Amino acid sequence: MLLFDGAGGLKVNTSDPREIYVLRGSSDPMEFDSVTAWHLNAKNVAHMVLATRFELRPNDVVFVSEKPVTRWNRTLSQITPQIVNLGASAVN
Repeated sequence: MLLFDGAGGLKVNTSDPREIYVLRGSSDPMEFDSVTAWHLNAKNVAHMVLATRFELRPNDVVFVSEKPVTRWNRTLSQITPQIVNLGASAVN
């Protein structure tokens, strides 16, 4: 799921700005399973000021969680067709 808009910002309808993460693996081959994670709550203005000092590096992974309501909506959209089909089968 794409949580960024075309301009590089977060999609307001689906992204949770309180749950932004940067994941960085170790460059040392001996530390293959070593990952460092940073968390950003973009709803907090003080955190945003500190975030401007954070430098992304090649191979960093930026993960933005979706809003809980987005997950709920996806669940409902997956269940609803099955309920409709069950109702239609019962009528026939």
